[in-house]
Amino acid sequence: MKIGNHKKYHVSKTALILGAVFLLIFLTFVIAGNFKFERKPKSDAIVYEYEQYYLLASHFTDDVDTMPFSELKDALVRGSGQDMFVSLEEKDNIKRIFGIENYQPKVRFAKDRDIVNTLIDNKNSLAIIPFRAADSRIKTLGIDNKKLWDKSVEGYPLHIKVKTNDKYKSEGAFDKNKLTLLTNIGDVILGRHVAYKMKAYNDYTHPWLKLSGLLSKADITFADLETPLSDRISPPDEGMSFIAPQKSIAGLKLGGVDVVALANNHSTNYGTNVFGDTLDILNKSEIKYVGGGVNSTEAYKPLIIERNGLRWAFVNYNSIIGAINATETSQGVAKFGIKPWAETDSPEDLAMIKKTIIEAKKQADIVVAEFHWGVEYNPNPIQSQIDVAHAAIESGANLVLGTHPHVVQGMENYQNTPILYSLGNFIFDQEWSIETKQGVVAETYFYNKKLVNVSLIPYQIEDYNQPRLTNPTESKIILDRIFGASLSKDYK
Repeated sequence: MKIGNHKKYHVSKTALILGAVFLLIFLTFVIAGNFKFERKPKSDAIVYEYEQYYLLASHFTDDVDTMPFSELKDALVRGSGQDMFVSLEEKDNIKRIFGIENYQPKVRFAKDRDIVNTLIDNKNSLAIIPFRAADSRIKTLGIDNKKLWDKSVEGYPLHIKVKTNDKYKSEGAFDKNKLTLLTNIGDVILGRHVAYKMKAYNDYTHPWLKLSGLLSKADITFADLETPLSDRISPPDEGMSFIAPQKSIAGLKLGGVDVVALANNHSTNYGTNVFGDTLDILNKSEIKYVGGGVNSTEAYKPLIIERNGLRWAFVNYNSIIGAINATETSQGVAKFGIKPWAETDSPEDLAMIKKTIIEAKKQADIVVAEFHWGVEYNPNPIQSQIDVAHAAIESGANLVLGTHPHVVQGMENYQNTPILYSLGNFIFDQEWSIETKQGVVAETYFYNKKLVNVSLIPYQIEDYNQPRLTNPTESKIILDRIFGASLSKDYK
């Protein structure tokens, strides 16, 4: 027997033993899931093709509404006076859309969330992001006067066909049928000089003529109806009690109004019988109402409607004195007590509002809360308004709106939810100041359950009754008034 061969035999045996031990350990780890194998995709893996859409976005206060495609391309290739950001994940697709080989050196690439935060902080920024990154705290600009939110995607240039093996990603492609436009308008007061003008023109749609197209394109149009509609009494042309003939309902129909808020200090000006006439004509005209009713049960309960496969809840309360409040057995409106119209803010009323919104959220996908509140002719919301708005959002409201001050007030973003403290007069006869003649239509776009865009459209009331769109100079004055009184950096 050769020593060399004997030694070699012993080494081989040891190696076999060690190998077996390592194999056992390896199998144990595999079974325990501590090793993961990266499998190469099969050549026959399913490929999903879909259209990817993009948005041009800037700070919410940007006074530019649209940009030519050619100008945006120049900004990407040659630069501009603004800081330019492009989605890091989508930069190659965006190059393909514009047909460019390289970006100019100052274009910055970042994650979508970081870009949104930059746009909020920096007024001099412009960005291209995928539509999935849309955020109501920033402004969406049009391209060649086309916006993705217009629903008619035909002619909208920021899109490209992409392929993926990720089914989940492909199912997240933009679907215009999942987009819902809720349009909101402020105080609609059809009495006094407005009623006189409608009679003089022999046209009870006259106040609505110039903006009816804007309003009626919405999936839901929501208005504060601050006038009882009844033929029991002829409308007086002076004083602080308002009423309009029932044929005035034709204007609301022309404007495509779907829901009216009744919780205010004028809808019950002429008593419960006249208020009952208002409820009747609204029902006959198939216009829903909230914040008022035949008794307190109806007045205080949320209104729930369905649009585009979603359930929408509306709640509405009045804090201004002079209204007839609903009881268990009588008609009226829903009330809550806060300053300056009450000595103190009512904790009981606030608890009621919170409970109602919490319950509404269980029944609906989206909750819209509107409050009749605040100090007249003051663009600044007071702390009582702020506290109620915050409580509403904490309870589940997706949007908070305000009416009554007769002028626009500031905005606020709270927990990524917008608050528009006052939209201003929409139809009224307060010609004695420019501020009471001006307001904004608030277009709020929801994609599925997410609020993706808020667009403010300024207008000015003329001839004691009829709002019309403002020119760029007028629009800037109105919007600057809102931004100047706003409470968060998103809207300043």
